Amino acid sequence: MVAFTPAERVRALPPNFWGAMDREIARLSALPGPRMIDVSKGNPDLPTPEHIVAAMQQAVADPANHRYPSYAGRPALRDAVARRYRDDHGVALDPDADVAIFHGSHEGLMAAVLSLADPGSTVVLPDPGYPAYASAAQLAQAEIATLPLREDDHQPDFAVLDGLARARVLVLNYPNNPTGALATPATFHGAVAFAQRTDAAFVHDFAYASLGFDGRRPLSALALDRERTVEIQTLSKTYSMAGWRVGFAAGNPSLIGAMRAYQAHAFSTMFGATQEAAAAALAGDQAAASELVAVYQRRRDAVVSGLRAIGWDVQAPGGTFFVWLRVPGEADAVAFARALREEARVAVAPGDGFGPRGRGHIRIGLVSDEETLAELIERLDAFTRRRT
Repeated sequence: MVAFTPAERVRALPPNFWGAMDREIARLSALPGPRMIDVSKGNPDLPTPEHIVAAMQQAVADPANHRYPSYAGRPALRDAVARRYRDDHGVALDPDADVAIFHGSHEGLMAAVLSLADPGSTVVLPDPGYPAYASAAQLAQAEIATLPLREDDHQPDFAVLDGLARARVLVLNYPNNPTGALATPATFHGAVAFAQRTDAAFVHDFAYASLGFDGRRPLSALALDRERTVEIQTLSKTYSMAGWRVGFAAGNPSLIGAMRAYQAHAFSTMFGATQEAAAAALAGDQAAASELVAVYQRRRDAVVSGLRAIGWDVQAPGGTFFVWLRVPGEADAVAFARALREEARVAVAPGDGFGPRGRGHIRIGLVSDEETLAELIERLDAFTRRRT
């Protein structure tokens, strides 16, 4: 068999940090012993609300949805996106010019970077940050400038980049994965000022748009700026629709136009029935989405209080469904996580996978029921006691 060499753009991609860990989790899970508690991922465990499933079932049966859909996305879905922005954030959008539909926010992020960044241009990425941001910049053959998030509040330190004269794209993500921090108005004002100074587009990953705790609604970047900003969302977290692969982007129409053009060539169209169900989710009763927030907040409170009870210093996240914490007395979170998997059958995400400033941290996902999370705390306590 001939062994072909991948293109340089593929060879330049870093190894998948999570792939090897997933294989190890699968191997350990198959061995005799206690069940594996896997909180290393952000894969929602709760079912999609029934009214959304019912809308999908009805749409699947409609022969009109068995044909190729339009590249532009269904008007019902684009209108529903505009409605959510109006009702939730006080932002008025033109659903025809200001909204694009994607197979999940990951595709939208790739479209944003690859449709804007030329080879050799600069893409500014947060550290710690979601690994796909760096992958998108590398596929675009762009230069990456790192924007550190401060340790105390996980907001960006723009002063570090005062010497950077030009950039093509600035990427931020709030509520933040992996830290769970919410954005402040000052953060977005700083982002817009940086984008203006460097002539960059501001791409805000708003994947956890609904997941703010203690009565706080996460802030939309579009509520502060429409001139240079495009915001990307997903239905995965808000409505437990991770497997449905529905996302969208909204904002500056020239940025949306570039993303649409890239999508038309790279990704094609989305099944019409899925779009109709997504429209039902966004435009319908939001009570189920609010209940999801309450569930994740109860889980957050249980995990944070449990960790504090066993002596860990942990800050309660303001949003997302993750808890981010520094491993006490441990410089090597990868080694800690490996030992935790092997000895206690608990899988957490080492912070190294999110960038250099993630070192020494772990991320715990709140996508398991409270009984499982309580058992996680018990195992973590026993594990750390054995090591001291």
